[in-house]
Amino acid sequence: MKLFKQVFIKDKLNQNGVATLMIVSILTMLFVILSISMARTNLVKFKSLENLKNTRRDYYLSETGIEDTLYQLIENISYSGNQEGEELPIGVYYSTIDKVGDNYDIVSWAKNGNTKRIVNLNILVSYEIAEVTTKATYMADFFWISGEGSRIRGDVWTNDDFDVLESGVIEGNLTAAGKGSFAVNWVWDGIMGGNPALEGGQVLDNPDTTELDGNITAADNVKVSGPSAYVQGNVVSDGQVYELFGGEIGGTIIEEAGLEWEEIPVPNFEFSEYEALAVSKGTYFANSNSFENYVDSLDDGEERRLPEDLYYIDNGTVKIYAGSPVYLDGLLVVEDSLYIYSEWYQNAQDGLPAIVCGKSLNIENKFNFWSLNYDYAGPVRINGIVFAEKKIDLIRTFSNEDIIVEGAVWAGDDIFIRKHTYIHYNIDSLSVEGFGFVTGISDLQKNCWQEIID
Repeated sequence: MKLFKQVFIKDKLNQNGVATLMIVSILTMLFVILSISMARTNLVKFKSLENLKNTRRDYYLSETGIEDTLYQLIENISYSGNQEGEELPIGVYYSTIDKVGDNYDIVSWAKNGNTKRIVNLNILVSYEIAEVTTKATYMADFFWISGEGSRIRGDVWTNDDFDVLESGVIEGNLTAAGKGSFAVNWVWDGIMGGNPALEGGQVLDNPDTTELDGNITAADNVKVSGPSAYVQGNVVSDGQVYELFGGEIGGTIIEEAGLEWEEIPVPNFEFSEYEALAVSKGTYFANSNSFENYVDSLDDGEERRLPEDLYYIDNGTVKIYAGSPVYLDGLLVVEDSLYIYSEWYQNAQDGLPAIVCGKSLNIENKFNFWSLNYDYAGPVRINGIVFAEKKIDLIRTFSNEDIIVEGAVWAGDDIFIRKHTYIHYNIDSLSVEGFGFVTGISDLQKNCWQEIID
């Protein structure tokens, strides 16, 4: 009987162990299942957070592309986007611009694997009527006009002082916004004390406008000197105004006016853009000699006529010597200086300027050391804008070879107009390409976010 009882107790203990093991196993399985479930949930959450992070990163990259494109457009209205990609610390964005008139559709995107995230912006571009584009003649430094047949019809602006003397005539308003080294602006006959035998400079009304022009506004003193020196309109100066030796001012004189001045900035021509364009057209010349030889090769005994196009000369001073007349319908860009000693006929096209120089422009007669005189060069006719980043010098020695510019003449330094030169303001300020006259962006119409999975 005792043995039976002992066996019974042992079996009961075994049964309790099995039950405990089963409970532990079940709990372990439940824990594993719960852990797997939680891991999956966390993985899903992690992937969601990673996707959100990538989405936000790509959106910010695309937005950066939009902002950068807007900035580039303000700097250069011909900018077409960056399809090669712009690398930033957080990634790379791409952009394109589709232009229809003044309506620009900008697309910027970022890529992550096979997913492309796009920001689209549609804008209207507003062009600036830049103040310089309203001037027949503009220069950042000193202005001089003198000599028989020298005349400008249109307004003149200089950021320095001026001399209008010896038969030089301005039909329009003359503004001198800067203070030059001599601290005086002259309208005179070139002789201190005056000379009745000489024609003095004159500032007169512009017959092409309805307003009464012929006014002078200056930061420095103004002196009108000599029997035939004359200013038809008003003279306003921050300094003093003088009528000397018979010089006459027809309008009101205002001295110590206390004017507020803001210089007009020098136009900024996009040389690199037009260099690339000339390379693509095959009208790029690496140096001045190659271009001069090309022009001479076109001489048929009667004329040197260049095919209608853009011409870009990269290095060296270009000199076009007297010979058969040169004809060009298009744009001539010279990175250095340009000398025109020949008869020259040029028409600008497509809203572009006619001549652009990275240094100086000189249209003049070449001095002949053998004859100790100037060679005959012939007349010059330019329809369009003439611009040089340095000085411009326009002179023809003989009366039957005058220079006529129908457009405007702008310089980053001095302008000297001396004998037989007529500049007639005639440009459409809204069609002047190459100078980047753009105020900025206006009228945002839509801003769309897209996600495309390839």
